[in-house]
Amino acid sequence: MSLNVRILIFSFLIGPWCFVAQQSYDSIKKTYKDKKPNEVVRELDSKLEFYKYSNAELHLLLLKDIEVIPSNQLDKNTQRIKTCALAEGYLHIGNTKQSIKLITELITPNLRSLNEREEALYLWFITREKSKKVEALSLASNRLKKSKYSRDINKIYRSYKDLSFVYLIHSNADSAIFYASLSTAEAKRLSDKTRLMEAMRYQGKVYHYFEYYVEAVKKKLQMIQFAIEFNNNYFRAYGYFEIALISLELQNYNQVSQYLERARTYFKKISDQRGELTAIIFEIQNNYSQGKTVDFPVLLSLSQRLNKFEDQLSKSLVRIVMAVHFRNEKEFKKSIKELEEAENLLVGMEEEKLKYLIHKILAINYLEIKDLKSAKIHLDKAFPPFKTVNLMLGETYLFLAELQLKRNNLTEALKYQNEYIEVTRSNDKQQFARAVEQLTEGDLREEREKLISEQQANLLEGQKEKERISFLKDRQLIIGISLIVVIIMVLLILFIRLRAVRSRQLQREAEMSQTLLRSQMNPHFVFNAMSVIQSYIYANDPDKSSKFLVNFSRLMRLILENSPKEMISLELEYEILDKYLNTQKMRFEDRFDYELNFDEELLFAKAMIPPMIAQPFVENAIEHGQLHSIEGGKINVTITKRDDLLEVLIEDNGVGRKKSAKTNKIKEHKSMAIDITKERIDILNRKYKVNGLADITDLFPNGRGTRVRILLPLKFEVI
Repeated sequence: MSLNVRILIFSFLIGPWCFVAQQSYDSIKKTYKDKKPNEVVRELDSKLEFYKYSNAELHLLLLKDIEVIPSNQLDKNTQRIKTCALAEGYLHIGNTKQSIKLITELITPNLRSLNEREEALYLWFITREKSKKVEALSLASNRLKKSKYSRDINKIYRSYKDLSFVYLIHSNADSAIFYASLSTAEAKRLSDKTRLMEAMRYQGKVYHYFEYYVEAVKKKLQMIQFAIEFNNNYFRAYGYFEIALISLELQNYNQVSQYLERARTYFKKISDQRGELTAIIFEIQNNYSQGKTVDFPVLLSLSQRLNKFEDQLSKSLVRIVMAVHFRNEKEFKKSIKELEEAENLLVGMEEEKLKYLIHKILAINYLEIKDLKSAKIHLDKAFPPFKTVNLMLGETYLFLAELQLKRNNLTEALKYQNEYIEVTRSNDKQQFARAVEQLTEGDLREEREKLISEQQANLLEGQKEKERISFLKDRQLIIGISLIVVIIMVLLILFIRLRAVRSRQLQREAEMSQTLLRSQMNPHFVFNAMSVIQSYIYANDPDKSSKFLVNFSRLMRLILENSPKEMISLELEYEILDKYLNTQKMRFEDRFDYELNFDEELLFAKAMIPPMIAQPFVENAIEHGQLHSIEGGKINVTITKRDDLLEVLIEDNGVGRKKSAKTNKIKEHKSMAIDITKERIDILNRKYKVNGLADITDLFPNGRGTRVRILLPLKFEVI
């Protein structure tokens, strides 16, 4: 691939811009006649951020609007807001010189009192100056510390991105990539998905800058998927455009044309005229790379149209495109002149790669005209500012070898030739090209298949629509009457069925409530409790009988008051179970222990639960598990949150289900706990659209102990 292609590829991408006439301040006053200048500036500032990634034409129009508002009519804070808005806007559209001028005005009197927005601009300002690397890193690191302390995700995301940018400008690949990935990770936590796509685009840019082509394309494709999902044409346009640039660099020419065509489609949708023109110019360069002829008047016309934009990057790009043409036409001096003008336009900008490539093509031109001294000067400036894959580094060594050969310095020529071989051994460019081609072909194929499917579906739908219209015209009266009759009959049937279903459901719930109340108010339990009280009285133990009676009476009141309710608080359920288990424990003279483990967060959040849903299983654990007859008998009731459901676990270390089933007592007693609980859970499942359940398993492998697991809808008390 020629170096001319490389120059165009590594130009940092151009933000949206369109050509509109400037408005005077008088027209602004008419538009915002009921608002003061300070209010207008703040409103325009918020609109600029919104249209930044949605409509290039409106973004530029608003930028011109805010620019013409006289600063002497604004208070000091609003003046600073205006300056920040303009500086950010000019940075977005590539007018770096104007941004630098505004930032200089902003920080000169206020360097010690910059707010966060101004500090971010100042960080960019000093990052572009290589001599201020230490200051830039210190400021970026301090901003990251402050943002972490504030726990503001948006600030943390921006701080990681800024720190990555500092490392990128200073050609530290590992750190730049690391902090770019952290920035994307934080952006995923934001509700504003524009920030996520912005972070992905920047991360892809970092990968591309350091020649990690496969990772760059993957990140761009991921960004495009989000752009499609959230209907953002800006990131979709620039995603396609940037993949085209990577493909051009790797000589995947077919993918270049297809992605540039897509990019132009979406540039039109966001009114980005400059993006459209840039895509056309890169398509011309793609033709140059394949040896196709290009009509110079067409190229000149496109360059003139692109040159009308005021930003440095567009003007520089025009010069580079013209230099490519003159180089192909063997007009090396004209090519050199265009490249020198492009280099001058980039003074003060952080386009290190672009400058590096300009020096390389200048060196090649000077080699062609046999100005070896000038060629050596530019080749010395053409070493890449980073060391990763180093595809371009190999080319630099190759041209240095050619230069030394023309000087008849065979030793140096051989040295650079060996350096070239060493670098290219570790860099299989075709490997990257094939990997990227596979990714892009898969994406293109998927979109083609999706488009074909949509077209087929539309054709089928259109055919069906025509048949339906024809049928309606022929049978309109009959169908109309039939439809009305059918609708009336369906509605009548639905009404009758709904009434019947509702009636059966109400009846079932009422029966369930009564059955549950009867099962919970177990006569045997009440009778046994009375016997315990009687035994305490006979034993002349008023303290125990009083304590038992108080506990038992409170339990009866809780059961009677809360059984009819659909839901009660976890705190109330805790009290019922505690009273019940305490009563049973006193009844069996403390021959077993129990433990209630309710999640404190659920208690604090006022979680709700069906009343006494665990009580039948607790009773079974005591009675059939024979906890009172074994040594160390214990029952645990645990309530926690599990996958957006409320999980209730009742575990006992009793004799187990098999041994319990052998006793006459269990054979004679038909427990309704499982049927009742499952019926209650079915009703709750239908009402709350969840998948609750109740199941019983052995606690231990030897068959001892029992575990009951109940899953219920997780609801909270409405305050």
